Amino acid sequence: MSSYIKEMMEMTENIIITLVPKAFARKGYKFVFEGKVSEECKECPLHNVCIKNLEVGRVYEIVNVRNKKHKCKVCGSEIVVVEVKEADIEALVKTSMAIEGAIISYSPVNCNEYSCPYFKLCKPLGVKPGDKYKIIRVLEKLKCSRGYSLTKVLLRRVRGF
Repeated sequence: MSSYIKEMMEMTENIIITLVPKAFARKGYKFVFEGKVSEECKECPLHNVCIKNLEVGRVYEIVNVRNKKHKCKVCGSEIVVVEVKEADIEALVKTSMAIEGAIISYSPVNCNEYSCPYFKLCKPLGVKPGDKYKIIRVLEKLKCSRGYSLTKVLLRRVRGF
């Protein structure tokens, strides 16, 4: 089986159906699911599709927009059925771990240099310490002001590993 077919199969296995406001319903749009819901939301018949399929703190990317729309009783706006997947995440890892195709247990860079231009890559949104990630692509080695040997990579979370 070609690597392209394997990748396409992986992508379709991880598709999640959810709902987003019409203003955000476009292919490629990324969002972090914060998980804040009202009591009225919990009683909505669409709650399971809208909220329950998503994991708090993860970054999702819309991969397809469906033609089905609903009216949200909480926010009063039109919501659209979309297909999402967990987004691939750019992050910094130790250069010794930056091997394309490797499965790693993610550990954030120990840094509190908030003014550093790479800080968001050292502590990327949606990535949880200890989770397993596949390094999809090695992007570039970066010069760290603290002297760490770090490389920017593209990560994809793997489950059942």
